[in-house]
Amino acid sequence: MILMNLISDFSIPGVILIIVLVAYLKGVPVFDVFVEGAREGAKTAFNILPTMVGIIAAVSIINASGLIDILTGLISKPLNLIGIPPETAPILLIRPFSGSASLGMFSEQIRIYGADTYLGRVLSTIMGSSETVLYTIAVYFGATNAKDTRHAVAASLISSYLGMFAAIYICKVL
Repeated sequence: MILMNLISDFSIPGVILIIVLVAYLKGVPVFDVFVEGAREGAKTAFNILPTMVGIIAAVSIINASGLIDILTGLISKPLNLIGIPPETAPILLIRPFSGSASLGMFSEQIRIYGADTYLGRVLSTIMGSSETVLYTIAVYFGATNAKDTRHAVAASLISSYLGMFAAIYICKVL
């Protein structure tokens, strides 16, 4: 255990040190390259900032308006009829839009139902098998200044929901 902790503590600094040493030995101006990379990263962050503010505002408005509660009430019974626990509905709805909101809902449900229950396993597997699709698309397309996303949003949402439903099915089978 002590050896694992030692390896864990020094692995990231060790990798960084190796990268810097190899770059230095190859004659790469390490600090200048670092500064240029930081400059490009700052430009990218600045370029995607308006998109991020829009997504955060939209998610906040949806949560504050009670729309998630209304939609949860509407889809809970149909979900239950097809074998999906109705308690998963809020996470199924919000996960593609906001990682932090879905994580908050997940944490609350784990606190209520427990991590070792069927519902806890289902929720954990959903969180691990899905992505905040709209956030990710906004970041990537915003960083590349892509205007025509074509079918990316639809394809991403479909695959994310298929992953979530597969997670539920796998937890039910196992």
